[in-house]
Amino acid sequence: MARKITDKMFAFIDNKLKNNGAAQLAITSGLTTKVQAEKIKHARDLMIYAAEACVGIVEQGGNNKGLYIVELQKTVDASADQEPYCMAAVQTFIAYVEKKINITSPVYASEHCMTVFRSTSKSQRVVNIPAPGAIIIWKNGSTDSGHTGLVLDFQGVNKKQETLEANTGSGNMRDGDGIYIKQRSKTKDGKLVIQGYLRPF
Repeated sequence: MARKITDKMFAFIDNKLKNNGAAQLAITSGLTTKVQAEKIKHARDLMIYAAEACVGIVEQGGNNKGLYIVELQKTVDASADQEPYCMAAVQTFIAYVEKKINITSPVYASEHCMTVFRSTSKSQRVVNIPAPGAIIIWKNGSTDSGHTGLVLDFQGVNKKQETLEANTGSGNMRDGDGIYIKQRSKTKDGKLVIQGYLRPF
C-alpha cells in the first residue's frame, strides 16, 4: 500500500503550523540541510508538531466517523470505512512530513498496528530509550490487534510516559473518540502490552 496525505488534511495541518515558529524552522532546516542525520532530526520534530496540531480532533456522527477522522483513514489506502484510525493518524503525521520536506520514512504503510511493527525493518526498532517522536506499538492481549501513538516524553514522573494517540479516550482505551495526549505506563495498560518502539525516520 501507498502512504499519501489527503489535500484536505495537509491543508489543515499546514494552517495550524503556519504561525508555529519552531515548526517553520524545522521545515526550513529540513529542506535546506544536506546532512542526513540533521534532516532526520528535523523530520522527527516536524512530525511531533504536526501530531500536536491534530490534538482535539474528535469523532462526529458515530463511531470512527467525522470530517477529519475520514481524512486520516484515507492516508494509506484512499478509503474510509469507519475503521480504527490510531495507526492511520500516525501514518498521516509521517506523510505530512514526507511531503513537506521531501523525505521518505522507512515505516511500513499499513493501518494495522501489528503489521506495521512486523513489516518495518528491525533496524528501525528502538533499542534503549525512545526519543520524542518514536512510534509506540501495543498489542491487545492475545489478539493480533493493537494500538499506537507517538512518544512525547519517556522520562515522565511516576514511571509514566507521555504519548499522543488517536482513537483513544479516558482510561486505557484503544477505541475512543479522538486525538489526545495521555500518560501511559511504560509496560502495559490493561490488556495493552507494549511490543516496542519504531523510529519514524
